[in-house]
Amino acid sequence: MALLLAATLALASPEGVPPEPTPPNAQEVPSPVATPAPPAPAAVPPAPEAPPAKAAAGTSDPLEPVNRLFYAVNQPFDRFLIRPVAQIYLAVLPEPVRDGAHNAIHNLLAPVGVVNDVLQLRPRRALRATVRILINTTLGVGGLFDMAKRKPFNIPGHDNGFADTLGYYGIKAGPYLYLPLLGPTTARDVVGAAGDYFTQPRVLGFITHPSTKKSVFTNKLKLGTYGTVITIVNGLDERARADDDLERIRKQSVDPYASLRAYYLQNRAGEIAKLKAKDGEEPHLPEGEDPLADPLLDPAAPEPAAPPSAAPQPAPAPAR
Repeated sequence: MALLLAATLALASPEGVPPEPTPPNAQEVPSPVATPAPPAPAAVPPAPEAPPAKAAAGTSDPLEPVNRLFYAVNQPFDRFLIRPVAQIYLAVLPEPVRDGAHNAIHNLLAPVGVVNDVLQLRPRRALRATVRILINTTLGVGGLFDMAKRKPFNIPGHDNGFADTLGYYGIKAGPYLYLPLLGPTTARDVVGAAGDYFTQPRVLGFITHPSTKKSVFTNKLKLGTYGTVITIVNGLDERARADDDLERIRKQSVDPYASLRAYYLQNRAGEIAKLKAKDGEEPHLPEGEDPLADPLLDPAAPEPAAPPSAAPQPAPAPAR
């Protein structure tokens, strides 16, 4: 019987080792509760590829297919002809010379702005613009230096044209247009530009070929060499100054056409709102315009996906 009892105890213990006796009054230690693993955040689906942006609300672009065609046709001319010439202009002429040419040309064309100040019934602004022309023409050596904006005069310049006058009196921009070689515009700005193109060359022609026999508006247009050079330099200067913005639109936009359209329309709305503002007041932008919006923001770019919500933190283990 003793042998049979010993064999039974040996088989009941693992690996033949007899179980250790439980000490008296020993307390059972509860096993720690396993904390469930936090659920994995839901995968964010990739943003779908954005199609070409349509005109935003409030933007009239009924001729968008034709405008896009003209935009596509115009790009090789700008990229391989106009922009390289503007880059040469930037590389050859130092900045002080370019600034002097820019100031002088704007001073020559400033009388057109004075005419539009009068048409907008802003006599004080027209008077300041006239005084500005006189200061820059005399103290600024023919307009090469913008002395009027410095102390003690403090008369900053402002752009004004016949298209601005139409917008000043509430005429809507109308359909957006993209014209070959001329670039972005609107129906209203095309009509206003006709007035600018009629008066500006005649002002230059009168300055380069003064005549007292006929009015500047009835005199035969004769730019001559100086007027032609001034017109070409003005075009190169405007293209060179816009190069950074145009390159940013071309390289960083999903839809460069839509970005350029938004950039042009917002800038024009801001310019006209600034002309409408009374002296010392902030311009009032049209309803729906965001004054803090980036005019170079690509309207075709997809909205950034919201970051996934933070995973819940595991509950602390109970204190033993």
